[in-house]
Formats: sequence, structure tokens, C-alpha cells
Amino acid sequence: MMQSDQNNWSTLITERHVLLFILILGGLTGVYLFVFAGISVGMAFYLVPLLLLFLIVCLASPLICFFLLYCASYLVMGIGRYIILPLPAGVILDILILFNFLCLALHYIRGNPIGKLYFNPFLIISLFWMLFCLFEIINPMSSFSNWITTVRNIGIHIVLFQILVFLNLDTLGKLRLFFGVWGTLIVLAALKAIGQKYMGFDRFEYVWLYAYGAHTHVIYSGIRYFSFFTDAANFGCHMGLGIVVFTILSFYEKRINRRIFYIAVALIAFYGLMISGTRAAIAVPFIGFAFFILLVKEWKWIMLGVFFLAIAFSFFNLTTIGNSNGDIRRMRTAFSFTQDASFNVRLENQKKMRSFMSNHPFGIGLGSSKHANEGDLIHGIATDSSFVFIWVETGVIGLILYVILCLTVLGFGTYYVLVVLKDNRVKSIAAASTAGLAGIMVAGYANEVLHQVPTGQTVYILMGIIMLSPVIDKKLAHDTFTV
Repeated sequence: MMQSDQNNWSTLITERHVLLFILILGGLTGVYLFVFAGISVGMAFYLVPLLLLFLIVCLASPLICFFLLYCASYLVMGIGRYIILPLPAGVILDILILFNFLCLALHYIRGNPIGKLYFNPFLIISLFWMLFCLFEIINPMSSFSNWITTVRNIGIHIVLFQILVFLNLDTLGKLRLFFGVWGTLIVLAALKAIGQKYMGFDRFEYVWLYAYGAHTHVIYSGIRYFSFFTDAANFGCHMGLGIVVFTILSFYEKRINRRIFYIAVALIAFYGLMISGTRAAIAVPFIGFAFFILLVKEWKWIMLGVFFLAIAFSFFNLTTIGNSNGDIRRMRTAFSFTQDASFNVRLENQKKMRSFMSNHPFGIGLGSSKHANEGDLIHGIATDSSFVFIWVETGVIGLILYVILCLTVLGFGTYYVLVVLKDNRVKSIAAASTAGLAGIMVAGYANEVLHQVPTGQTVYILMGIIMLSPVIDKKLAHDTFTV
């Protein structure tokens, strides 16, 4: 009889009842904390289950964790305008990078497949560059605090993001998913800038604009809009990178819904570029599409590309059409840069730097140009360029190594597209990534954008995608042959 009662109770009390009891108990506990411990404690209590659920999802899928890292790099600087972050933005990204590797390790230990790490010449050069940056700690002109704030984004992330690409984006479907996430973020960034233009800034953006960015963002031709990026130059050049990559992807995409998405991203990115007021950003699509013309062997694309580039160049350089629009008028000045006052100031600054850089072949140390004190060699002199920044902080030796690194990835991208890759889907991704990098690297000479969040992280991911493309191409060929 007693055994029968126990069976009845076990039948009546199911997992659903236990879960309901836990939810009721948790709800009552949360209410108690709200009333007696305060709103912040109550909210924290309610967020704990969501956080645990999120961690479980990330641990179950390293790809989601990778996209979390990329989204965080995209949004963290903008969020920092609204709240005081518990940690510096760079440290937050470092923690998320470590969390990515932890997720991958646990995923692998549990017997689940992950991508493979493919050593290639570019990764080896990147490792040399990372080691060079690490050894800059012994530069007597730098300090540990300056070095540690700079070395991660300049030297370490370029290696870590490539590795994460190899381990996470090892199939065509995953690559397409990345471009879907990136395209969505580009649209959000452009819409934010459009909102700034037509609906105005919120109070937090006003504080940043007039406390930190007024001298570069409130100019004679109007306001330069910056979205949730670090500044308008970073935003504008990133939009230019998006224009190149997603336009080229749309050329080869056969699925109509995906092609419409790529075209929409490119168009809204173009408008974002225009309202950023960043003249150097216009170089990204011009150089990017010119580089793409060199990559294709089909005359229809070559003729079409030359035609549109000629039309665009003629519009900006040979006409005054649209000069009543401040955005067009400002972009047009990029084609007469020798007469531009800010360009001449940069040349003058570089002349000043040359006077002392000849005595510092290893540079003045990582972080020194951004944290110069009165009396320092670089004090009061802006680098205003990614390549000048590398030259000043790592010297001519570091600059040579960095230029070799950039040319190497462009060389491999060109070689893969022209010779190695057979699958047009992979070839289009490699061509878009290579052309986009060519454009953003040229813009990096005029603006300090190659190492800014999130453009730097995007550049490193595209580098990894280029070097991974032959592997994915072989997989697709093998699958086709097997079928």
C-alpha cells in the first residue's frame, strides 16, 4: 500500500511542477529583494538566469560566441557614451576573446568538431609582427602602461582574430552568416547616423561632441556624423569598406533575397559615408573597386567597372553638380587635396617627425604618441594616419614589417582569386575581402582607422577569411566530387 502511494506521488509531481515551483520561489525572492534590498539588487537577481542561459548557449555554440565578440567590438564604444563601463573597452574585448577560446576548448573536449588551425605564410608574418610589438616593451622611450594599452589592438588581435576565423568560419555557410551579421551591423550604424542627422543628437552624444570632438566634427561645412563609432573618420571609412565588400558580393550572388540584402547594405553604407564628412573615406570605394577590376578576368566587369569609376571621378573632380549639398561639396574637396589646409598640416607634421625619427629606428614606443607629455618629442604633433602612427611608435623597422604584412595579404588574396580558387562563391568572398582591404589600407594613410574599434577587428577578420578561402574551396570541391 505504501509503495502504491509513493508511485502516485511520483506520478503527480512531474518536472513541470518542480520548474513551476522554482519559478514561483524565484519570483517571490525577486520581489523581496526589490522591496527590501533595492531595485539594482532585484534586477541583478532576475538577470542571473538569463546570463546563465546565455552562457550555456555560447558554450554550446562557439560560433555564437564569436559573433558576440564581433558585435561587442562594434557597439562597445557607443555604449561607453551612455554608461560607465565596469572595465575599459579594450579589456572587455580581451575577456570576450579569452571566452571564445574557452568555448572552443570545451566544445572540442566534449567531442564536437571545430575548425582547424592552418599555418600559412601570412599568419607567420603576423606572428613576427606580434612578437615585434611585444618586444617593444623594452623600448626605453615607452612605459608599461602606454605599451599595454596599445599592444593588444595593434599586435595581438591581428593574430587572435585570424585564429578565431580559422576555428569558427570554416564553411561557406558560416562565412555567409558572418557577412549577414556584419551587414546588419552596418545598417544599424548607418541608421544611427541618419537619426543623428535628421532627429538630432541625444544628450550623451552632445556631451561627447562638444567636450571631445567639436574641433574635428563641428566644421565650416556642417556637422560630421559619427553614429556609435569612436569618431566620424572611423565611421566613414568603415562604411566605405562595407560599400566595396557588399557591392562585390551582390555581383556574384544568385539568390535574389541575399542579393537584395547586399545591395541594400551597400546603398545605406554609401549614404553613411557621405554624411560622415570624411573625405579620405571616398578613397575606399575608389581604390577598392579599382583593385577589384584588376582581380576579375571577365571583360564585362572590367568595362562596367571602368565606366562607373570614370563617371564617379568625373562627377566629383570635373563638375560642380550638387555643390549646394554640404556633404557632396565636402567630399569633392578630397579630389583637390593638395589645396586642402588640413592635408598640408599633416605634411608639415610629418616633416617635424622626420627631424627626430631618424634617431629612433624602433620608434618612440607603443602608446607614446597618444600619451605624450609636455617636453616629449611627439607632444603637440598629431599622427593622423595609421601608417604614420606605426612609423612613429615602432620606427622605420616596424613600418617596413607592417607594410610587408599588408602587401602580403593583398598578394595572397590576388593570387587566390586569379589562380587558386575554383568555386565562384568562395572566389567572390575572397575578391570582395581583398578589394575592401586594399581600399581601407589606402584610407589608412590619410586617417588613423586601421586599428580603431571596430574597423581594426573587421580588417583582421577579412584577412583571416582571405587566407581561409583556399581551404573552404577545397572542401566544396571534395564534397562535389564525393557526391
